[in-house]
Amino acid sequence: MQTKLETILSPKYRIWSHVLFWVVYILFFTLMDYSFYDDYWKAFLKVVTTMPVKIMATYLTLYVLIPHLLDKRKYFSFITLFFLTAVLFGYVARAMLHIYWVPTYLPEYDYTEFPLTHLGKTAGNMISVNIVVFAATAIKLLKRNYQNEKITEQLNKEKLDAELKFLKSQIHPHFLFNTLNNLYALTLQNSPKSSEVVLKLSNLLDYMLYECNVPLIPLRKEIGQIKNIIELEKLRYSNRLLVSFTASGDISNKMLPPLMLLPFIENAFKHGVSREIENSFISIDLNVKNDHLVLRVENSKSDDNQLDKSDYTKGIGLRNVQRRLDLIFGSNYSLQVFNEEEVFMIVLQIPVDGPGTLDFPDLRHKSQPKEDKVAPTL
Repeated sequence: MQTKLETILSPKYRIWSHVLFWVVYILFFTLMDYSFYDDYWKAFLKVVTTMPVKIMATYLTLYVLIPHLLDKRKYFSFITLFFLTAVLFGYVARAMLHIYWVPTYLPEYDYTEFPLTHLGKTAGNMISVNIVVFAATAIKLLKRNYQNEKITEQLNKEKLDAELKFLKSQIHPHFLFNTLNNLYALTLQNSPKSSEVVLKLSNLLDYMLYECNVPLIPLRKEIGQIKNIIELEKLRYSNRLLVSFTASGDISNKMLPPLMLLPFIENAFKHGVSREIENSFISIDLNVKNDHLVLRVENSKSDDNQLDKSDYTKGIGLRNVQRRLDLIFGSNYSLQVFNEEEVFMIVLQIPVDGPGTLDFPDLRHKSQPKEDKVAPTL
């Protein structure tokens, strides 16, 4: 199926658009001259008599002067030749009226009063010719500008799609690398939990490789993988990790770009609890209200943990997800980072189910979890 731009650029469309232009020209100037001669046929024949001259002047300007001079910034040559052709075609139009139309339809016309070389009459014909040239030129330039905008828009869209696919493809091995590290640590200990990790890793890979090849996925699927990541990390950290995960609000039928939330969860484990020896915690709170989602991820810090904001942005996964946020949502999202003495927290706000207009207040909320609380399967 042809796009609107391809239809406009097609030869058939251009031919009919030119035919329509000249039909409108004939009707318009016939009606104008009728008011002077009070005779439609006489007015029509006058328009048709000079029409070949105006056609030549128009297409000489559109397909010779503009592409070969104006588009190449040869402004002096363009203006000079445009003026010379305007004078030439003005005299030609004057001659055609003077030699053919006036003797036939205005026999009472006094040739001695207005000879062929009469400057005022010739100037009037020059204006008449160039009104048509200017109208056709304006239409062509507007059409070309529209086409250029559409082409640029299409190229930008293709570039955006390619960059998003590239960034998403980089996220996949990032998750895989960290999960395999967890599995490797368990196999070194001959832990019976290894098989459970393999199963959860299989589910995670199935999600990333097969279910994420679409622009949007249901929010409930992303939540399911958040719980999968949590379970994988709990197998690794065992009792020295306290995790709180709550999901609230209307999450049914909500959509978001795939793998948009998981990197923040994984980052809390990587830069937070992996540096803690004991009494570490991660608090994850996800809330959907109206058409926007708020994700709050908070993790503990040890006294000697010199974590700063750059640690959260220099990794491949999080750097990519920030770039994806910029590309997908532009300025219509908020990512806040709070680096405090004992906790590190990010608060992400994004639209779901369409762009929408969001209010971005300071949403930090300090509440250290008291129990392991994971939301039920949705």
